[in-house]
Amino acid sequence: MALSKSEKQTCDNVRYFFKYDFKRYKQLASLADLKSIGYNGFNSSTNTNNQENKVITASYCQEIINMVKNVIERMQDKRLSKILTYRHFDYLPFWQIARKLQYSESTVKQLSNQAYLLFADMLAMVTDIDLRKSDYIEKGTINRQ
Repeated sequence: MALSKSEKQTCDNVRYFFKYDFKRYKQLASLADLKSIGYNGFNSSTNTNNQENKVITASYCQEIINMVKNVIERMQDKRLSKILTYRHFDYLPFWQIARKLQYSESTVKQLSNQAYLLFADMLAMVTDIDLRKSDYIEKGTINRQ
């Protein structure tokens, strides 16, 4: 099954999301429980607001991580769910996924495209992240530095 240009872009966006953005979400979420230390002994409102913003950002990132996991778990076609899990949580190459699922590597690659398209649709329904947009990679979802 050949992908349309927009479907190919969506698959590229999902791969990019898992390779860069999702890793960043995980890193930022891990900071949710850190507290900043005041060295002057005073708690300024600027410092408090800044700390609140950091906690809010970290909480948002944790919420995205949970949503991504939930979307993958709720896929009715468990083959697609397993492919995404093996590929982007267990970091397995396609040949190992093919061996685990007892499919050819080319079948796994085709199924992964189906998984990416479904994932993008489902994620867009439950978050403000729309991986189906052609400019997703250029715009990004969280501030990049």
